[in-house]
Amino acid sequence: MDRTDRESVFVGREAELAALRDDARRALRDGATAVLVAGEAGVGKSRLVREYAAGSPMSRTVVGGCPELGVDGLPFAPFATALRRLVRDGAVEPGSGTGELARLLPELGAAPEASGGGRARLFEEVLVLLERAAEPGGLTLVLEDLHWSDASTRDLLVFLLGNLDAARVQLVATVRTDDLHRTHPLRRLLPELERLDPVTRLDLAPLSRDEVADQAAALRGGALAPGDVDLVYQRSGGNPLFVESFLDQPDLAGAPVPAGPREMLLGALRPLDQTALSVLKAASLAGDRVDHVLLEAVCELPADRFDAAVRAAVDANALHPLAEGYRFRHALLAEAVQEDLLPGERIRLHRRYADVLAAGVPGIDGGSAAAMLAHHAYAAHDLPRALESAWRAAEAAGRAAAAPERLALLDRVLELWEQVPDAAERIGRFHAEVLRAASEAAKALDNPRRAYDYADTGLQAYTRWLGTGMCPVRASREIPEQDAVAMGMLLYARGQAAREMSWDGALEDFGEALTVLPDRHPMRPAVTAAMAATLAVRGHDEEADRTAVVALLRARAAGDVHTEADALITLGGARSNADRELALDSLRQGTELARSSGDMPTELRGLNNTAAALSHAGRIAEAVQLNRAALERAAELGVSRTRGGGFLNGLALVLLNSGKVGEAATLLRNAPPAANPRTQGRRHDLLAQIEQVRGSVSGTARELDAVYRCYPAESVAEIEFVGVRLLRAWVDAEQGKRARAAEAVTALMRQERPWMRGFRLAMWLFHAAEVWQLLDDAGRGSAGPDEAVDRLREVLRERAASLGDGSGMGMFGGISLGLAQGIIGGRTGEDDAQRRRTIGRLRSSELRLWLLPALLCRARSLLPAGAREQAEPLVLEAHALAAEMGAGRYLRDAVRLMEEYGMALPAPPGPEAPGVSEQGGAESGAGPLAVLTPRELDVLRLVARGRTNREIAAELVISAKTVSVHVSNVLAKLGVSNRNAAALKARDSGLE
Repeated sequence: MDRTDRESVFVGREAELAALRDDARRALRDGATAVLVAGEAGVGKSRLVREYAAGSPMSRTVVGGCPELGVDGLPFAPFATALRRLVRDGAVEPGSGTGELARLLPELGAAPEASGGGRARLFEEVLVLLERAAEPGGLTLVLEDLHWSDASTRDLLVFLLGNLDAARVQLVATVRTDDLHRTHPLRRLLPELERLDPVTRLDLAPLSRDEVADQAAALRGGALAPGDVDLVYQRSGGNPLFVESFLDQPDLAGAPVPAGPREMLLGALRPLDQTALSVLKAASLAGDRVDHVLLEAVCELPADRFDAAVRAAVDANALHPLAEGYRFRHALLAEAVQEDLLPGERIRLHRRYADVLAAGVPGIDGGSAAAMLAHHAYAAHDLPRALESAWRAAEAAGRAAAAPERLALLDRVLELWEQVPDAAERIGRFHAEVLRAASEAAKALDNPRRAYDYADTGLQAYTRWLGTGMCPVRASREIPEQDAVAMGMLLYARGQAAREMSWDGALEDFGEALTVLPDRHPMRPAVTAAMAATLAVRGHDEEADRTAVVALLRARAAGDVHTEADALITLGGARSNADRELALDSLRQGTELARSSGDMPTELRGLNNTAAALSHAGRIAEAVQLNRAALERAAELGVSRTRGGGFLNGLALVLLNSGKVGEAATLLRNAPPAANPRTQGRRHDLLAQIEQVRGSVSGTARELDAVYRCYPAESVAEIEFVGVRLLRAWVDAEQGKRARAAEAVTALMRQERPWMRGFRLAMWLFHAAEVWQLLDDAGRGSAGPDEAVDRLREVLRERAASLGDGSGMGMFGGISLGLAQGIIGGRTGEDDAQRRRTIGRLRSSELRLWLLPALLCRARSLLPAGAREQAEPLVLEAHALAAEMGAGRYLRDAVRLMEEYGMALPAPPGPEAPGVSEQGGAESGAGPLAVLTPRELDVLRLVARGRTNREIAAELVISAKTVSVHVSNVLAKLGVSNRNAAALKARDSGLE
């Protein structure tokens, strides 16, 4: 029987095709979707996608594949291929001002000068291009072989999935699941992608016996005997590729079972002559796709013999022609051919690739050629050429804003440095410069620890000049200028990394850098500005002010506009607690200068710092307005979805502080995932604070877990986790883990770290005091004193005393300190004047949420002293405010005080009361539960957990009859008829 064209054979998969088409229609109707087509090698992922693309409901389909050597430095490879097709289709015109896209598509013109915001702008421009290409009839973007994707491709994919929103774009990615070993980067990424709303996963199962019979009949041109079908089905396991390979055997019944897929695949190639086999061998070392011109040059055959050999490979169904080259019928076939090479053959072919790429190949841009050359030279053990090409490829990756690939290639250079004696001469750089470049790349990837290690390694060569503290000034006269510059730049890089992690040593590194750098070196203003910013972060406002002024003068003298803007912003931050208006003026000047000079990162930093200054001054409305304006500015700059997340977080925090709890929660939960994991981590931190305000212990714990998933504690600055650890201690305290919570907060508050001073310490003291109060309340009436809780109180008193009267910390710091002092003062009427002052300051500010603990704190101090007439209005005010805001935690505290001191509970809120939703309080936190006594809340909490009356009685140490009475009261007050309805209201209101 004659065999048919295998590309025309497609059986089964009706359900999978229907799922892809339904997904496309959903994208056309509702906005962007994504499908992960997953399965083992050979199961038919690519064939399914090609069949689907031929009949897709979308008006445009483009495909890009991840080459097998993508991890060696071909950043954004599948996107570059797909976007190039869109450009050729007219989705964007060359030279139309596409800016950063030129980093991927040189045909669009010259790429702009590299800048700190280049990667963010590139991501946004790709997004805009896809959105534009999807109109009006939709776009399907296929990414083949995601298991071979480079880090930049993965980053861009995650960004697109989080930001395509309403665009009529369908992303389809194929993933070979049996390639995902334990350390494969997709092992962790895929579950995160699958959690995203627009993403679905389509797993391809092997074909059924009937489908194998259909495939075999189509390939052979007629039906197989039932026994042969059984044999093929059993041996192939229903894998379509293996079915094809078995059918290449002349005798199905008598042929031995191949040793493995490799032998099965190679069997079909044995009829080819040696020339065709040599072409296939050469092609295999390029991966599963190869450019025609490159392959022809590598093979060194006369044109007619090369064409004949390629034709034979195509006829044997080993290669399929593409527009500019060829691809293997299946990636597994390329791997099988490659693995069949003898060591000598492999090295010779890699060397030949390196020779051809070094000479230049028409149609392959310099960056891609350098990356491929680095790969082949390394595989050929040509270490000098591998080092040179890796350096050139790293520079190209930097220009393409591909920081992960740049760092991987720099690692390759560093790996080869000791093995190539004249490495410095070959690349024109010293070892220290390579390490500094690696440090910068790691910093760009938000990995300050790794950045620190690179710079620190480079500085080890200069230990003879480095002391334990500041370098003696005389040393700068003894160090050769070349070494002084290298040493100064490494110190600057290490200092930046240390500052990012809030480690000690940053100031010392900047100081030593200024000592050794030549007097007129252009980096001196920037180093001085970095020192000023570090001093400001550590709370040394006066020193930061003086140093920022020096940086400002140096920057102006040097004509360094970027550093001038940076210094003005730092100066504004340093003065924010002393002269607010002068500080705001400096911040605005720096921001405007950055804007006029095109320094996007510094401009956005200025907007962020200005909004924070307004918030800390209690000027909430202005802070809200500026954060919204900053979001608009980020959109105008084309970086809203890469850089706007921080302003969205800032806006949510301001809304939360003003008491708009529900609005803040809605804003955060409806936002797309942030591109930066730290920004996303801070978002979960804010959501944890919101859940705490609502009184949901499990919700707070859930969001804290998400924080750690975004960035492990060991890889991020410790300052990021102070608030997180205080929230975790609150969860522990609520769950009855009193000793653990007390010890954790005590250890935290005893830290003598740079950030544990000024308004930050005051703010954290307030949150720590709230944990102490919770522990103290829970321990009242116990058999004896709790030493851990008492010890925590003493530590808090000591730290509060160290801050004096709070002057110089701004309004935010002063109020925080006042609240902390009021709480740790305990249940005593003393210091009532101080508590009244705090309430007065809060009433005159827009920090409405903070008024709740202030009211309750004063009431707690007045009630034991018998001043009920003064306390009761405070409790009632707190109760009303908490119900309005949906602050279930403070509402619960107000109800408990009322119960404890026999105050009359307010009438239950009506259906139109502020903050109470029709669903029973999901919006208002514990609003509908405000009518319940503390004991009834305890009973309801256990009812919501499914406990019986007898179990509740045992847990609360009361009689079952008393529990029955409480349950009846709860049902009556909530207006429900059964326990299930009551439990639903409890869960909706955040009650645990």
